[in-house]
Amino acid sequence: MSGYNFGTTSGLAGMLGDYNSIKSGSYSKLMKKYYSSVAGASSTKTSTTKTNVLDQILQERRNPTISKEASAANSKLSDSVNRMKSAIKTLQTDSTYEDTAGGSSASTKVAASLKEYVDSYNAAISSSKKSTMNTVSSNLSVIQKATAEKAEEFEKLGITINNDGTLSVNEEALKKADVSKVKELFSTEDAMDYGAKVSSRLNWASYHISDTTSTTVNVTTASSSSDLKSSVSAILSKDASFSEESGLAMAKDLVSNYNSTLTSAKGSSISGVVSNISSLMSKTAANENILSTVGISVGSDGKLALNEDTFQQADETTRQTALQKYASAIETNASLVNFYASSQTNTSSTYGSNGMYTSGNDIVSSLYSGQV
Repeated sequence: MSGYNFGTTSGLAGMLGDYNSIKSGSYSKLMKKYYSSVAGASSTKTSTTKTNVLDQILQERRNPTISKEASAANSKLSDSVNRMKSAIKTLQTDSTYEDTAGGSSASTKVAASLKEYVDSYNAAISSSKKSTMNTVSSNLSVIQKATAEKAEEFEKLGITINNDGTLSVNEEALKKADVSKVKELFSTEDAMDYGAKVSSRLNWASYHISDTTSTTVNVTTASSSSDLKSSVSAILSKDASFSEESGLAMAKDLVSNYNSTLTSAKGSSISGVVSNISSLMSKTAANENILSTVGISVGSDGKLALNEDTFQQADETTRQTALQKYASAIETNASLVNFYASSQTNTSSTYGSNGMYTSGNDIVSSLYSGQV
């Protein structure tokens, strides 16, 4: 294993992990459980075998679980993002801004589409606050910022931004909105247009949404993540060669297996897989600069691409440094994705009043219940 330490995780990914643990109440509940076991030490001989609370917290960081509340928020967030995509697609369709012969006027269609966009936007923002789908939530934060930058334009349409980041609609003003202004606001002609920014972020967010539960998905993810583990191990081997030929072969395997893992895990609803895929992608983004030194780029969908000419032009030391640093960064999460996919364990558990898990049959649940 590499020198990566869960207890000392640095950067945004670590901060988000701590924040989610605090937000979900994990720390508080673990502490309650710990002190409860201490209080009963005099009346039971088994209390001394309880796992130390700090070990439990570290174990939860390694193998994240989600409560029923967070699971429900994830489901609502997934639905809301899909609704937003549908609404903005309508707002970016020319026919929406044209009167329908013998049917609805452009104003009516635009008002209805804006109302649906606002409703789905609000649902997404609200559910993201309780969701464990950090990558989806981070993309929504970018959309919120883009919306705030267009506050004046939205106000002219009868839409205002609330203190909690949601939107309010003045339906009378909405019906009288200038449809040409709406079309201009949601334009995608320029990458910096509001419509282009939102569409891009929604597409990226939707990649991380799990909408199916299938044994086939788990089996495929287990296979691809196993190959990814092998690629990482080969790079970190003390006998690894980073010559043009050998280094290129390892780089191609790494990129291919990483992309296959992301693709196969897309439909997984196993929280351990989803959480560790998110960490995997975050660490990949954090290492984007050093990967670029050997011609490996990170696409908008999070996948990797290899420019073989650039890789071969880099000197051997640069190739070794870049590949080994990145492999060390993702080694643990790649292993955890494989573990959860292989065991096909659904870790969507919840806590009881005593701070212990009441469902779930994964390693963490067993640990909390004193079975490990």
